[in-house]
Amino acid sequence: MRSMMLVMGLAVVVSGLAFAAEETKSYGLCPVSGGPAKEDVSTDFKGKKLYFCCDGCPDAVKSDPAKFAAKINHQLAVTKQIAQVGCPFSGGTVNDKTVVDFAGAKVGFCCEKCQAKFEKSSDSEKLETVFAKLAKGFTMQDKCPVSGKPISASHKTEHDGKMVYFCCGGCPDAFKADPAKFAAKLPKSE
Repeated sequence: MRSMMLVMGLAVVVSGLAFAAEETKSYGLCPVSGGPAKEDVSTDFKGKKLYFCCDGCPDAVKSDPAKFAAKINHQLAVTKQIAQVGCPFSGGTVNDKTVVDFAGAKVGFCCEKCQAKFEKSSDSEKLETVFAKLAKGFTMQDKCPVSGKPISASHKTEHDGKMVYFCCGGCPDAFKADPAKFAAKLPKSE
C-alpha cells in the first residue's frame, strides 16, 4: 500500500513537471507587435514556422518581410529553427565563454571585444546588428542533411556557393559523394 502511494505521488509530481515545462515553452515575440507569440497563430516562412500574437500579424509580414527581418530571425533563434555558426560581427569561431542570452536567444561571439561591443548597444541596436542579416553569424540550416541531427559549425563544406553544415566529421564525405541525394534537405534560401 505504501509503495503504491509512493508511485502515485511520483506520478503526480512528474505530470506536474511536464505541465509546467509545456506552460513555459516560448514561441518568442510576435515579429509585428512585439507581444508574446502563440502556438496556434502561425504561418510557414522560408520552410520555418513563424508565430504571432493575433490573426492580423501574418499579413503584415507577408506584405513586407524585409521590414520585420531582424524580429523574424530573432524569433527563429529563440525557437531554435536557425543555428549560430559564427560571430555575428566577424564571422569567426564562437568562443563559448562569450555566449549571452538576448531576449531568449543564445548569442555567442568570437572574442570579448565583440561581446563588449554587443553589450554596450541598446536593445534595438543588438537586435539589428545580430539578427537583421544572418550571413556572418547564423544559418537557416538547423539540421544535418545527411543524418537529420542538429548541425555543428565546425563540420562544413561549400556547395553551390553556400556553406553546408553537418552534425559530425563523417557526414561531409557522404554529402560530397552524392550531393543530389541530400541537397533537397537544405533550406531553399537564406
